[in-house]
Amino acid sequence: MSIVDPQFIVIRKGALSKVDDFLEDYERPIFVTDELLYAEYREIVEDFMGGEVTWLLVSEYEVGEISKALGKDIILGFGGGRSLDTAKLLARDTGLDWIAVPTAASHDGIASDVASVSHNGYRYSEKCKSPIGVIADLSIIEKAPTKLRLAGIGDIICKASSLGEWRLAHEKNDEPFDKRVYSLVKSALESVLQDESLETLVRAEIDAGRAMSIFGSSRPCSGTEHAISHAMDREQTELHGLQVAFAMPLCVYYLEEAGYSEYKAEEMHQFIVKYDMPASIDDVGISSDQFLDHVHHALDIMTRRNRYSVLQHQGVDDPGILQTMKLLDYF
Repeated sequence: MSIVDPQFIVIRKGALSKVDDFLEDYERPIFVTDELLYAEYREIVEDFMGGEVTWLLVSEYEVGEISKALGKDIILGFGGGRSLDTAKLLARDTGLDWIAVPTAASHDGIASDVASVSHNGYRYSEKCKSPIGVIADLSIIEKAPTKLRLAGIGDIICKASSLGEWRLAHEKNDEPFDKRVYSLVKSALESVLQDESLETLVRAEIDAGRAMSIFGSSRPCSGTEHAISHAMDREQTELHGLQVAFAMPLCVYYLEEAGYSEYKAEEMHQFIVKYDMPASIDDVGISSDQFLDHVHHALDIMTRRNRYSVLQHQGVDDPGILQTMKLLDYF
């Protein structure tokens, strides 16, 4: 679909054992990972690679260490969100290409060109580059904690609100729109709503990341539900995918009111209840007043990013939000 698409995508059990096959054109790889995965997989990876390889730990990069990348010709991000984000940033810093080797299905950034960066308690997106390939070993990913998989599901099903809001913002506020990208993200969403398999989830996450890279923005996959999550990050420590899933039914409700939702808020709320994701303010450990403060901050985030919110479109006030939350069993 686009030149930003990965050159190869492998999703199967045992894929890691073939990693060297995808490096035939490279001689000096560097693997980026965290301490826990390094301890668990270093010998396995080096065995597959046929010898010792260079590793850069996320903690080393965070204190400014990139000298290990000097003279290298390809970067492999091996791990979860932090490892892949660090690989993206290192690729940006060095100009090298990178390959995504996810070890968990926890988010939709596997194949995107955007890294999530934390600064002064806030998280923001930083433009990098898309991976030239994805090697997803399901035998490794299935070992990840269940909570990480639920976060990945949450990051995909929240497209039920981001897609509707994107269409609303295009038609009512002239935001850029791409029908092909919309269809790609919608297919990813529908696949996860209909199929619980790990392979389907990983492929949906990759497609969502591809969509963002193709469009050149996170807008197709990130709406007010994401802004609420970013606002919650000021006080909460919950996984991003669980927070966006938590906020999504509220946004879908107002999109339904505006005539821009293909999904029903109550059904989407029941979906997150079914998967035992945080579905009430008690589940996320906040009060209704705290949540309202997060919503206000989220609207500020949307304004700063020049994104039109369905809450703005509907002219929602605090009493209305609380009434809707009660209707949707948030409390």
